[in-house]
Amino acid sequence: MSDQFIVRNARTEDVSPLSTLITQLGYPCTAEEVQIRFDNVNQNPDYRTLVITDDDAVIGMAGLVKGFWYEKNGTYIRILAFVVNEQYRGRGVGKQLIKAVEDWATELGCNSVILSSGNRDERIGAHHFYKGLGYEIKSSGFIKQL
Repeated sequence: MSDQFIVRNARTEDVSPLSTLITQLGYPCTAEEVQIRFDNVNQNPDYRTLVITDDDAVIGMAGLVKGFWYEKNGTYIRILAFVVNEQYRGRGVGKQLIKAVEDWATELGCNSVILSSGNRDERIGAHHFYKGLGYEIKSSGFIKQL
């Protein structure tokens, strides 16, 4: 383990470690499932998957999409998935990955970065992390499974 982390676009060969990270996020999945998802989002230019690496090991990921506001002018980046490997938490990895997300949003001329994080006890640490980086709680989310 080093302290030299590199952020880059995800590649097909990252699918297996991405499945491990998404499972750590609380959504158990196989590499085969993630390959299908990755292929789908990779075909849309409004989506981007960033990974952060330690040497050649993928240790975190951010799944992103650019969106347009209905209620005001401008665009935003929504973080759809964000996770750092449990072994690397507390070492600045997440902060570096969020900075890369914000840099991309700025590069695209977006006026906001938004994300959702579940209201479960295991997300309390994540909430503190986001608040510490200047993110504010602004809304509640709802979902209905069909």
